[in-house]
Formats: sequence, C-alpha cells, structure tokens
Amino acid sequence: MKRRFFNTTGPCNPERHYMLPPEDRLVGSQLNRYIKDELYWVLHAPRQTGKTTFLQSWAREINAGEEAVACYVSVERCDRVSE
Repeated sequence: MKRRFFNTTGPCNPERHYMLPPEDRLVGSQLNRYIKDELYWVLHAPRQTGKTTFLQSWAREINAGEEAVACYVSVERCDRVSE
C-alpha cells in the first residue's frame, strides 16, 4: 500500500490523502433535507476549500442508501470550449 500524503492539487481520497472528513465540517447543515424536500441548492466557495471532495463524498453517502441516487458530473473541461 502506498503511503498517504497531503494533496493540494485536486479532489482528496481518504485512502490516498491525509484529510479531514468532509462530513465533519458540515455538522448541523441538514443536507438530507434538500433531498427529502426536493430542493435545489448551490455550493459556492473559494478555490481549494474542498467543494469537489465534499460533493464526491456526499454522492457516495447518498448512493449507499435507498432514498435517492446521486450522480456527480464535472463540466470543468468545458470551461474553455467556444462555439
């Protein structure tokens, strides 16, 4: 097994990187109410704050249950596509 390290260049994987669990940083946020109440929401935060890591972690958590299905899609590569 490879040694873990501090990742500063993209989404973190707890098996490969040292990190704080994303769920612990969102205590009290009641995220499941967005699913239950069928609400839309926006995740907006500065660069390198864990947005992608959080979304991937939450998608895994949602998909582990039976209430809903989560699909994570990134359009980052489309950023510079012109017509």
